[in-house]
Amino acid sequence: MISSSFCYRVGIAGAGAFAEFLAGALAPLPSFHLAAVAGRTDAKRQRVIDAYLRRKPQAGDVCEYHQAEELIADPHVDIVILTTPPHLHTPLARQALEEGKHVLLEKPGALAARELQANLELADRQNRALAVNLVLRYHPLAEAVKQLVRHAFMGAVDYASLHNAAHRVAKGHWFWEEQQSGGIFIEHGVHFFEVGRDWFGEAAEAQGFALTDPDGTRPRVGATVIHEQGGRRIPVHYYHGFTMNPAAPESTHWDVHTTRGRITLDGWIPMQLSVSGLVSTDEAASMDALLDAIPKQPSAHAIEQVRQAADRLLPSVPPSDAPRIPYERTVTLSDRHGWYEAIAQARFLDFCRLIENPNERGLVTLQDAIADLALAEACTAAETSSPAR
Repeated sequence: MISSSFCYRVGIAGAGAFAEFLAGALAPLPSFHLAAVAGRTDAKRQRVIDAYLRRKPQAGDVCEYHQAEELIADPHVDIVILTTPPHLHTPLARQALEEGKHVLLEKPGALAARELQANLELADRQNRALAVNLVLRYHPLAEAVKQLVRHAFMGAVDYASLHNAAHRVAKGHWFWEEQQSGGIFIEHGVHFFEVGRDWFGEAAEAQGFALTDPDGTRPRVGATVIHEQGGRRIPVHYYHGFTMNPAAPESTHWDVHTTRGRITLDGWIPMQLSVSGLVSTDEAASMDALLDAIPKQPSAHAIEQVRQAADRLLPSVPPSDAPRIPYERTVTLSDRHGWYEAIAQARFLDFCRLIENPNERGLVTLQDAIADLALAEACTAAETSSPAR
């Protein structure tokens, strides 16, 4: 599916925990060479470099910069990956594009869709690749849900919900400063809007809310979005709560209800898919073939196996009075960290393919990222605050 014939010299601007993860995750790829890291402290930069060198010990020296602008100006950097706080994405991406760099942005890519659109137009003028690091669609379980919905094996989707309960971010972190983060829907929710748009179609309506705690933070947000697909309107509720005690387990759960069954997907990095409902024998056989194709080991090319299995399924619309049988199946994966690395690798390799062939769209386009951000803005703009008492 995705390959790269060139080794790109990459600079990572922003040396937080995600940059450290990304350096280690991408190190095994032949197309990735970490050339530079920018971060505010020596210790943070060294952690990123160490994560890379543990996986590629013979890689050589990595240049260090205190400021992202210095890294962007480095003529030996081909690709800039921006992992800074979101309010810096727009100006730094603009500078990198003007310097002739390709740019991979950590989500959301900007605080407003119009800013991301402006940088897309700049990238087109500069003939440079620009993308946002939205990774969930590169996961085979997310692709399997898409195929189950698209083939309507258990009937059309009536309603869906996303419940995301996450650990509370430390007080004083930029995450709580909405002028820097954009708020939860913009900083975090775009991941799930991207999945929702892929499964259920574009958003036609959106209404959101946020609840304000006594300290002024807004850790609980929700929105109801009406998606449209094939003339059918599908209500989907999205909830995010950054309230969990750090010692408690986080949970992320999709629940998709159809006219004859239910699909559930568990995990921020999805690790379990469950399907239950009433199906014909042909539908059961097709669903088994699709679920059997899900790789059990982490792979950057995993979704291709699911897509190929889906392509082999014959379109089938059993008569409404066809006999139906109960169907129940669960697919459970292991090695969550390995799968997180695999989807990060898949996103990067897809980006490299865009560099090598600008006519390629890739799996998640910048237009997708703009639509996700616009939806996040709509939900944020519609929020209503009510202080806790």
